[in-house]
Amino acid sequence: MRKLFLSGGGDREQTRTIDQRFAEEIDKEKPLLYIPAAMDASRFPDCFRWIQGVFQPLGLHDIIMWTNLKGKSIRDLKEFSAVYIGGGNTFRLLKHVTDTRFIDILKDYVEQGGIIYGGSAGAIIFGKNIMTCSHMDDNDAGIRDVNGLGLTDEYSIWCHYHHEDDPLIKAFMKQYDTPVISLPEETAILVEDTGIQVIGTKPAYVFRGEDRTVIHENDVIKKSST
Repeated sequence: MRKLFLSGGGDREQTRTIDQRFAEEIDKEKPLLYIPAAMDASRFPDCFRWIQGVFQPLGLHDIIMWTNLKGKSIRDLKEFSAVYIGGGNTFRLLKHVTDTRFIDILKDYVEQGGIIYGGSAGAIIFGKNIMTCSHMDDNDAGIRDVNGLGLTDEYSIWCHYHHEDDPLIKAFMKQYDTPVISLPEETAILVEDTGIQVIGTKPAYVFRGEDRTVIHENDVIKKSST
């Protein structure tokens, strides 16, 4: 069964509950794959120290970082317990996974029961449309096709959500005709074949039409009607 942990972002204290749930779901006898492609290459060493600081205390001591996805295969991914895709610039991340054709490998991996954790930008790319990031990220990658992987029903994912974002979300929905799952820091969704469950310490917010619905921890988000 596929498992997608998609987090609204935050520091290691804010995401502790989500990180623990993720660590409980995976095989600790196999390494965790970390992909920091949303970040500038100069920050990769710091990113690796950060991911170690997050997951080594949770029993995940073997972490391998890939900084270039070119030439990777589904067979390569199956050597790992799970894949963690970190935050940064969403446009840069989507361009890299698209240019290297890794986007198709990710889809196959999920469909074959793989476990993926996406944080912030790493979460947004799994939604229907990545322009939910446009108020935060510059499109310096020159992306024109803003479709994500579309693995969250018909929803797009809005990360680092604050209530002040509501007018921006409504404008996005009007332009792109897609409902939105908004995730504050400390909040994530767990996407499985059986549905989409909210995990973390704060509720998620679902925007559909003119409605905004509060979805609390452990509750399930209904499928979109669009």
